[in-house]
Amino acid sequence: MAVRYYWGNPRDVVRWYLRGTLYLSAQSRQRYIEKTGADSGNLPRLLKLLDNLDEIFDPVDTDSMALLCLRYVELLSIPDTAKLTELSKGQVSTRTNKVMKKAKEIIAKA
Repeated sequence: MAVRYYWGNPRDVVRWYLRGTLYLSAQSRQRYIEKTGADSGNLPRLLKLLDNLDEIFDPVDTDSMALLCLRYVELLSIPDTAKLTELSKGQVSTRTNKVMKKAKEIIAKA
């Protein structure tokens, strides 16, 4: 029997969740800059991350994407995620941190 995720394909869920969050943040920052003439701050980094989401998520396996959904979409803590998935806390951290580290590297390059 195939494992089914109630919120959809984990890859799509995380990708669209992050895309939506980053887009709203970038849009809000852009409006603030236009109104106040402030420095662009982290806007270029947000836009760079948006452009590189596929680079981040394409090599990630479905199980790790499901863990990312639990951690960042469902907002579960590492202990709660470990309990739900029957993985150790270290396994949950390792699988989610690899992806987030790559995202931080892309942001740092911007």
